[in-house]
Amino acid sequence: MDARKRLILKEIVDHYIRTGKAVSSQTILEKYGLSVSSATIRNEMKYLEKHGYITKSWSSSGRIPTAKGYRFFVDWLLELSELARKEQHAILEAYGFQRQRLDELLKQTAFLLASLTGHLGFVLAPRLDQTEFESVTLVKLTPDHALAVIISNLGIIESRVIPTTLPQEQLEKIAALLNRTLRGQQLGLICEQLQASPAEGWADPVTQDACLILQQLLPPHVSKQQLYTEGLLHLLQTVFTWDEAIEEARKLLTLLEDESRFIQAIRQARSASGELTTVIGEEHTVRELRPYSLISLHYGYDGVLGVLGPVRMDYSKVVSTTQYIGNRLRAILTVSKAAALQG
Repeated sequence: MDARKRLILKEIVDHYIRTGKAVSSQTILEKYGLSVSSATIRNEMKYLEKHGYITKSWSSSGRIPTAKGYRFFVDWLLELSELARKEQHAILEAYGFQRQRLDELLKQTAFLLASLTGHLGFVLAPRLDQTEFESVTLVKLTPDHALAVIISNLGIIESRVIPTTLPQEQLEKIAALLNRTLRGQQLGLICEQLQASPAEGWADPVTQDACLILQQLLPPHVSKQQLYTEGLLHLLQTVFTWDEAIEEARKLLTLLEDESRFIQAIRQARSASGELTTVIGEEHTVRELRPYSLISLHYGYDGVLGVLGPVRMDYSKVVSTTQYIGNRLRAILTVSKAAALQG
């Protein structure tokens, strides 16, 4: 495709995204001031239509972009996107500088994606069973309870009050054993490794006490990736009329409740290189997602974040927002890992 055809296609997609109206050759000529005739623009648009980039609107004589046309536009944007400083500042302020629990950090990330784009924001958490144990802290609260905090190389992953009658002195010995023996081991395997290789000089009952505490402390979903979503109502309101939204909400809620199918769609879209990827409309293999576009980014540690929005979305803003938030989250997790290694 030559430069003039590319320029006309970009203008058609941009105009349709901003106005929702089909684009005619006269619109291109008047709005964008190209130094060619209306007849030349019509011929170029015929070429674009013939090759599947645009199609005739059912409601007018103008043309609207197809999924192939959106794909061309998004690929072009990936080279240019940069988030406005105002949004960058809002993201930095929202994350702050305090160390957060991992689940709270990921929920906040999904909220930021939704609030800044006006669509559905999602974050697929890292596989906790594959993250590395760094330390555990045990503090006696009452005769029958203690506060336990477990930290992985990604930061605090769980803190809860657990039932135990063991005294503080014994809890400190157990914490010292765990921190000395298991640091750097995968969370999903630490109980097995503790039982298989008890520290020298420790009797089995003490090792069993330590493993029992770990079993109470590790999240029940340690081997399952959690999915955090925000902004479903935003998405439905921008894509459908009120009557349509009720039926589409049912379909989408069913899909989100069956997390495995949505996660599968996210994984299929994920780039092996970790770069931002897009799936537009009919490109989806999951039928319920075909009214939407999916923008996603691998942020490290087998985690993915992104936005689900209408096919006619502001790709420039969504792409730049997703990239910026993904980079910030990756940086936060890298800092958490460095802090854990130093600690």
